[in-house]
Amino acid sequence: MTITVKLSDQIRLNNSTKDFILFDYDNNNKLTSYQLSNNLEYRNRFKTFRVLNIFKTQINKPLTIKL
Repeated sequence: MTITVKLSDQIRLNNSTKDFILFDYDNNNKLTSYQLSNNLEYRNRFKTFRVLNIFKTQINKPLTIKL
């Protein structure tokens, strides 16, 4: 699966010092909402979560993230 992420969100993700990203995506695999956190207290509000450092390594030039 590949998620489309806006450039402004990519910059924010890349500069973050948080540990986790919790996020939702729509049927077109576009990132719709996300929360950066150091713990998983918001886990029940989102479809999925990842360790942010792993998520960052998946960012590609065409503004997509492979999961």
